[in-house]
Amino acid sequence: MKLLYASEYRSAARGMLRGKWTEAVLVGLVSSLICGQVGFRGTSAFRINLNLDDFAYYAAQYPEDTGFVDSIAHLLFSGLTAGVAALLLLIGVIFLIVSIVLGGVIETGYARYNMKLVSGSRTSFYDLFYEFRRWGTCLVMNLLRMVLTFVGFILFIIPGIMLTYGFRMAPYILAEHPECSGWEALSESWKMMRGHKFRLFCLDLSFIGWAILCGLTCGIGYLWLTPYTKASEAIFYLELAGDYYGTSRY
Repeated sequence: MKLLYASEYRSAARGMLRGKWTEAVLVGLVSSLICGQVGFRGTSAFRINLNLDDFAYYAAQYPEDTGFVDSIAHLLFSGLTAGVAALLLLIGVIFLIVSIVLGGVIETGYARYNMKLVSGSRTSFYDLFYEFRRWGTCLVMNLLRMVLTFVGFILFIIPGIMLTYGFRMAPYILAEHPECSGWEALSESWKMMRGHKFRLFCLDLSFIGWAILCGLTCGIGYLWLTPYTKASEAIFYLELAGDYYGTSRY
């Protein structure tokens, strides 16, 4: 079946997700948490600056005639604020390390899950962790992709966007072709996406209305939007791979 429009991909994805939303939401949530793709909207308005000089400054500005108890309470509150900031920073660093080390293998497992989902095969939450047997290959793919796209964005924004879309199918290729190395998956994805980057961009753009609504729910709506977008992407891959490899895939 040849799909031409973004609405057709979305419709096909909704059909395959029918009756499987609970599992798909859970798998998508775990994948997003590990890959570092979950953001909490609205937090940018609340910032904590961890700086000992600022701590000393605010302590010095406190009125001298204030009672001893109030002074101690003020200093304790300032110290608590600094402690919370340090804890948030530590948690952020841990999440960053986890997303780099495990992001590639979880993303590949998630690609496998979604391909099975849209193909009508039996799925399981454990599909998400199936690719741990090839953790090193997935790590190499993830690191190479991160470095290349970062360089692309540094040189100019457009090359970064082109590389991002050119490498988008790499996790799917790794999930389907265990013989591929990380670099081979990226190279194959780049060839496969030649002439199709704009099509995938239009598919992504078609979800912008849903993304705005999710933002209004402080990000809670992404629990459902993530599996919706990823199922659509998996259909896109299977159709594209069918043309690329010359076999019917979807």
